[in-house]
Amino acid sequence: MKKFVLSAITSAVLMLNSMNVQSFEDDRAQLLEAYFTHCEQIKLCNGSVLVAENDAILFQRTMGEVSHASEELLGTQHQFDIGSISKQFTAIAIMMLKEQGKLKFEDPVYLYIPNFPYKDIKINQLLNHTSGVPDMMPYISDLYRQGKVDSSLDQSFLLSVLLSEQPALMFKPGEQFKYSNTGYVVLAKVIESVSRLPYSQFLQQQVFSPLGMHYTVSRTKLTEKKITTRAYGFRRHLNDKKRAFDQIPFFDVEGMGGIYSTTQDLYKWHLALSNNKLISKETWLQALQPTTTLDNNTKQYGYGFMLKADAYDHPKFGHSGHWRGFKSIYSHQLDDNRTIILLTNNGQDDVVDENEKAVEAILAMKPYPQVKQPISAVLYKMFTQEEPAEARSQYNRLKADRYNDYDFSEAQLNDLGYALLGEEKNAAAIAAFELNVEAFPSSANGLDSLAEALIADNQLKRAKAILKQAIVLDPNLESAKQQLASLETPVSTKNSL
Repeated sequence: MKKFVLSAITSAVLMLNSMNVQSFEDDRAQLLEAYFTHCEQIKLCNGSVLVAENDAILFQRTMGEVSHASEELLGTQHQFDIGSISKQFTAIAIMMLKEQGKLKFEDPVYLYIPNFPYKDIKINQLLNHTSGVPDMMPYISDLYRQGKVDSSLDQSFLLSVLLSEQPALMFKPGEQFKYSNTGYVVLAKVIESVSRLPYSQFLQQQVFSPLGMHYTVSRTKLTEKKITTRAYGFRRHLNDKKRAFDQIPFFDVEGMGGIYSTTQDLYKWHLALSNNKLISKETWLQALQPTTTLDNNTKQYGYGFMLKADAYDHPKFGHSGHWRGFKSIYSHQLDDNRTIILLTNNGQDDVVDENEKAVEAILAMKPYPQVKQPISAVLYKMFTQEEPAEARSQYNRLKADRYNDYDFSEAQLNDLGYALLGEEKNAAAIAAFELNVEAFPSSANGLDSLAEALIADNQLKRAKAILKQAIVLDPNLESAKQQLASLETPVSTKNSL
């Protein structure tokens, strides 16, 4: 009889615990739903989110629209450019080749890329951003500005420029840490050289297909057609109109970015990493070691993975990505086995970071702030439809009465001013920047922005005075010093003899 009673009690306790766990999970899922519903309603969240715990999906949802030109709603199958999260795939591909005995982390790069001019750079230094390899992105930007790009620019092109121009290293390999897109482009070429396959094909054969990542593609001019459920990058203007902000024509560089994926495919990727399906546990742990440079600084970055603690000092690994209208986050908190994947296509940089922090708080059942509606969109209507004095008055009333509903940060007024300045509404822009200076009197950047609007309106004397104030507040503000120097430099008379 005692055994029966004990068994019954044990069963009841287990059932109660199970119910409590389920209730706890339901509570958090409901909080996540409420948070992202609000974020979508105020037109900040536009993308896909997946949250998992203990290798089980706790919450997933899509929000918003596929593109600037369509009202089609996003679904879980839509593919986003994941930006620099792509670096994880490049790094893991190198690790796979290492485990296949085809290369070593300590090998110099020139062994795999003929004529590579930097003989001291090793593969592991490219992986952890300590190589000092020159940054080639400004060179590419200049080509576009000069209108010289009319065909595909890929990693082979970028490497050919690196080999022919041979710009100086930024520092001695291993001496410092400097995040490098170019370094990961070089790694993509190492992968192609060693595997004798195009980078995209290697990933398709060795990673995407084996893991069942059917919606993941490394975008090139040849593979682009495989992105069949594509989300397109855009920006939402303060007047609520959407504008395209998708890919740059002819830019097909792989290794540093360019992979399209979904939250569900990236979760498959995460499970494969956690369960050592692609590389051994030993190599995986090596990838998650912080980097120590020759100048004795330690950086929380391993081989293709960012390493940092969350707000509650729980260690986590992952990566973020930002390219054009796309912003993405993949992070995994180790202690509680929690995974967060956020993909967006509307260029809301700060909001994605806020989303991650809010999700972390909800999962830990900690207080979290609701995402606030940008005041800049409300003010845009005021400053374009009313006199500046009335717009300022309405701003002050909103700030007094509804401070918790809107984002009244300095960036909001700064964004408003530049939006108006871009439309050549100089008087309104100046009024917006003046309001920003009034609200944030200790901000040198606010004064710098006001001066820029004054210069555009040919109020040069006042602009000089404002710039001098900005430099007093921040003697290192280069933009203010450059603007002031430009105003104080006499205009030379051309062709005078």
